[in-house]
Amino acid sequence: MSPSPRFCIYGAGAVGGMIGGLLAQAGATVSMVARDKTLAALQRDGLAIITAGETVRIPVRASAHPEELGPQDFVVVAVKAPALPEMASRIGPLLGPDTAVMTAMNGVPWWFFANDNSSLVSRRLKTIDPDGAIGHAIPASRVIGCAVYFSAALEGPGIIRHNAHRQLILGEADGELTRRLWRLVYWLRRAGFECTESPDIRRDIWLKLWGNLSTNPISMLTAATVDRILDDPLLYELCGRMMEEAARIGKVLGIPPNFTVEEMLRRARSFGPVKTSMLQDAERGTPVEIDALLTVMHDLGEIAHVSTPFIDSVLGLARVRARGLGLMGPRQGEPLAAANASVALGRLG
Repeated sequence: MSPSPRFCIYGAGAVGGMIGGLLAQAGATVSMVARDKTLAALQRDGLAIITAGETVRIPVRASAHPEELGPQDFVVVAVKAPALPEMASRIGPLLGPDTAVMTAMNGVPWWFFANDNSSLVSRRLKTIDPDGAIGHAIPASRVIGCAVYFSAALEGPGIIRHNAHRQLILGEADGELTRRLWRLVYWLRRAGFECTESPDIRRDIWLKLWGNLSTNPISMLTAATVDRILDDPLLYELCGRMMEEAARIGKVLGIPPNFTVEEMLRRARSFGPVKTSMLQDAERGTPVEIDALLTVMHDLGEIAHVSTPFIDSVLGLARVRARGLGLMGPRQGEPLAAANASVALGRLG
């Protein structure tokens, strides 16, 4: 075990900042790709993490130019889905021959079907990776997937407030329990995270998506925290119907959920007054992840021949709301051809 692996965090928001800051505290060599106000704050003051009212400042190396940081042992990709194409075009200088890329993001990732055992193997998700550039820049062989289960919020540039939990589930895209996975888990545990190695990270990522595909967009539409959403009987019913549709898709894809809808909603409610990532993005005026959470689910429903009227309705509402707020981001919000399934099917290559 090397004494100080090199980690680069690409995306110094709440998730990336929390992971990078705690790794640096644990003795890893950490750098961050950032820009504008976040870059200035990191270079001037370091990263600040607020936990239980106590603020810890952690010095990190930050640059807007990946070539200044050089090849890494691990790159943690924690950008929002709308920023993936730009990230993929710039990540090259961070990747050495053995660099692993940990994806700590919401939604279905570009590599999701790279090692699928069904007819979907190597199918490219055009909603997520329209021209294949992301998969070309970061092939599945480099990927260690991650399902993030902690609550943190960006208080300001370079300032992260940790609210609850520190759980991470990690696994290789092909399900192998490798030496590089163990090394990554070792350092994340040393940094204070509760880590689980998964032989089927696709299932874990799908379960995370299944749990938040309803509350995330509904929170943006209502400006309500998760507890308020689930305490309303009609919204509780809507969340449940969306999750039932997604569960039917997962069953066709060979990844049925391990829990009931009611169990998942109870778990979400137990977290209390949590602001979802989509609501936080809307409040900050940054692009929201509609495609990674909802459009892709519509497309997968078409592939699986599962009707998704509740998901589609919330997708339409969320898309119009985000467009009105100017938060669609590049390439998001292409109109769905609801009356022509073949057009929607064409989104998946």
